[in-house]
Amino acid sequence: RRLLPRRTTTNVVAHAGDPGAGRTLVLVAHHDAAHSGLIFHPGIAPAAARIAPKAYARNDTSLQTGAVIVSGPALAAAGALAGIRALRLAGMVIALGSVAAMADIARRPVVPGANDNLTAVAVLLAIAGRLAAEPVPGVRVLLVSTGSEESFMEGMRGFVRRHRAELDPRHTTVLALECLGSDRLALLEGEGMVRVRDYDERAKALVAAGAQDAGIPLWRGLRLGAGGTDALPAMRAGIPAACLGAAGPFKVPSNYHWPTDTPENVHWETVQQAIDVAWAAVRRAATP
Repeated sequence: RRLLPRRTTTNVVAHAGDPGAGRTLVLVAHHDAAHSGLIFHPGIAPAAARIAPKAYARNDTSLQTGAVIVSGPALAAAGALAGIRALRLAGMVIALGSVAAMADIARRPVVPGANDNLTAVAVLLAIAGRLAAEPVPGVRVLLVSTGSEESFMEGMRGFVRRHRAELDPRHTTVLALECLGSDRLALLEGEGMVRVRDYDERAKALVAAGAQDAGIPLWRGLRLGAGGTDALPAMRAGIPAACLGAAGPFKVPSNYHWPTDTPENVHWETVQQAIDVAWAAVRRAATP
């Protein structure tokens, strides 16, 4: 990372709720958008589902891109050490493919980012408005809009470094909001680009209870392997975290990292559902 160009990113942090409360709920949504790339082509998931429908239906974890990238050099090294030419060539092909994919992403423009992730920022603003109109005693709420999530969650990592001392894991929950304009609202089970780690059970239970209070069904069972969310830096710091997202019929966010990620392609009903669930989670967090 030190060898790559650097620019300044900005986090926006708003303090709301009860400032003297013993419990803290951090709602976080990134406001940056991603570059596009052929690996994000919206036809890939439907094609995979057509080619291997049973396997696709069984698999609820998206492709772990980090594991694929690491496997190239690992296979090449193993093949060289063992003297197995086929293994070495397979590693070289994967490594070169990874480099080509990254180069393709680097040369493409940034997508509009309506679903990923301005829908989540809209939820933050809606919750801020409700807290101003209807203060909720018993819980301190931090509304965090991060930059540079698309470059390995650098904004959230900075937030955690700066505020870790004041975020007691015993009394703090982080809820990441991601791609909330897809077809169905989902409470993800875990994430990880190389090794999937499940989110904290208590954090997931808080969101699930909020959804039940709001009368909104949540898609359960999905795990994120392709990329990461702002929940990950919190998890690594030992802070309980969960992620509220949404997905389309092929278990991926709609128009993900593609030029069609525009306001007219957002499912606004899902965004409203996310607002209702997040608000119910705030009220639940205030319950002793």
